[in-house]
Amino acid sequence: MIHILGACMILFASTASGMLIAGKYRNRPREIRQWRSALQSIEAEIVYGRVPIEELAGHLSGQLPQPLASFFDRLHKKLNADGPSLREAWTESIELFWPETSLKKAEKEVLLQFGATLGTQDTENQKKHIQLALAHLEREEAEARNAQAANEKLMRNLGFLTGLLLVLLFI
Repeated sequence: MIHILGACMILFASTASGMLIAGKYRNRPREIRQWRSALQSIEAEIVYGRVPIEELAGHLSGQLPQPLASFFDRLHKKLNADGPSLREAWTESIELFWPETSLKKAEKEVLLQFGATLGTQDTENQKKHIQLALAHLEREEAEARNAQAANEKLMRNLGFLTGLLLVLLFI
């Protein structure tokens, strides 16, 4: 009886691990799309609405789904606390937000570079930087979709089969 319970626990744990890894592959393209949508909203507000970033961050935290809403909520709070500059607040918010995401280092670099230029230039140059970040994220999204197609099902199955192998080895 204890052996069966132990075998079930090993099988459950390894399958759950495989599902978690597969979830990262599944969530990454969706999160990149959310970032692209957020950058497009930022572009529209900067170019046409002339809304300050503090106010814009507050709007986006209410409009966007999680986990992106938590990033803009953090940014909004940091900017309203009269503490760091926009660049510092953006970088700190990215660093705090990053463990909540399924995104990779390439996306982080794009967003950090974008944050370094945010609010430092005229509208036309800001629009160019947003378009550059969008192009980079579009390329990363295509790569993420390819990785998802190749690895999501594999990771789910690998988790289950690893657990099955461990159970068979211990019997």
